[in-house]
Amino acid sequence: MRKLPFILQLVFITLASPVLAAEPKIPILHSTDLLHPYDDPDDHYDLATVFAMPEFDLRGIVLDQGVEPQGQLKRPGQVPVQQMFRLTGRKTPVAIGLTNLLRSRDDKALDQGEQFQGGVKLILLALRQSPEKVILHLAGSCRDAAAAFNREPELLRAKVRAVYVEAGNGPDGRQDEWNVKLDPLAYLRLLESGLPIYWCPCFGRDGYATHYEADQSSVLLACAQPVQNYFVYALTRCKEEPLAFLQSGKHALPGGKRPMWCTAPLFHAAGRQIYRRGPEDFVALTDSAARRAGLQDKLIRTHEFVSMRLDLQGFPVLGRARQNAAPSNAVFVFRAVAPDYSKILSCCLKNLLADLGR
Repeated sequence: MRKLPFILQLVFITLASPVLAAEPKIPILHSTDLLHPYDDPDDHYDLATVFAMPEFDLRGIVLDQGVEPQGQLKRPGQVPVQQMFRLTGRKTPVAIGLTNLLRSRDDKALDQGEQFQGGVKLILLALRQSPEKVILHLAGSCRDAAAAFNREPELLRAKVRAVYVEAGNGPDGRQDEWNVKLDPLAYLRLLESGLPIYWCPCFGRDGYATHYEADQSSVLLACAQPVQNYFVYALTRCKEEPLAFLQSGKHALPGGKRPMWCTAPLFHAAGRQIYRRGPEDFVALTDSAARRAGLQDKLIRTHEFVSMRLDLQGFPVLGRARQNAAPSNAVFVFRAVAPDYSKILSCCLKNLLADLGR
């Protein structure tokens, strides 16, 4: 596995405000390396999380190719997507993304096959058609979003409200994390793009990491049976007919801890914060939902986004940034601040998915 000599240093920090209020609905595009059979089934949980929050106006899903060229042709993420459509009665445009790594930071990827252009085209079309600014949530490589920026940078600057980049090892760390290695140049391109980046490192020191472990038994036991079957289908790499399996009765549920990354950033994108509902019970709610539930005074602080500048050091192929990074390198970075962050997020995920598909 090749190492990427790519170090991000923390230059300054200030507290960031939430991106959006929960009302009106929030336009979002979800890009994910969701595959069946999976590379990591956290992507199935993330898809369910997006669909479980009605405040999201999901404008499209880009199916990232993952680590394997043409991965979506061999292990189609359309399988769990179609299951989620059936479970929720909701649909949205879906397209598979670019198959090859960007060759340079400014690569528009126009030479890649037409069957792999759908992801970039979906991003650009959704932005053109939206009267409001749109959130991009990137839970895989940054390839399609970076290529879209390279093709129409002014469109993205005008129409993107926030880009949640779920990748990396946090400030002062070598950026050799899985999602970074899916397309390092695309990752760098977005971080230096000047777009409103909400950087969500998967791992990192001093709380700069979104990673937590969900109690899978607790989460799945709370779900409706068809939703349980959605997860069973994914986690067992089932080959039966996917839509019929949702209604195939009870199955043994997988247990144990499940590494997760995207839950807290998705809550933030939806304008949700964490409230204590009981001694060991926590929910992620919008402000208005918290007031309706009488929990407005039970807000707890589990995570935040803080402002920083990136100092891109030691990447000789791509050049170096100066010690005082340019304003275009300003981003917000995720930081977990609660000692029991993992337990709280696991409980919130359970309570969120308990209502899915009912």
